Amino acid sequence: MTKQQVKSIDTINDEQPGKLQFLITPSTWIRKELLFPVFGLSTEAVRKYRDRGIWLEEKQWRTDPANVIVYNRVEIEKWMAGHP
Repeated sequence: MTKQQVKSIDTINDEQPGKLQFLITPSTWIRKELLFPVFGLSTEAVRKYRDRGIWLEEKQWRTDPANVIVYNRVEIEKWMAGHP
């Protein structure tokens, strides 16, 4: 994954007048729809990591109060970097 260059909003607005760009940082716990844009992981791969016990409940994933499975972005980054 390439790291995007961060520019200030003022610089962006000067370069492209009339166009507003937002930079969004995901929270710690994210839904499966963000796993592909953030990590490039398909929903099928994520399901296999969870079902096979590669990702641990309450560490890499959990169920939120709305009974939806959410994933810990920080712990997944550590896992992808090879840290337990």
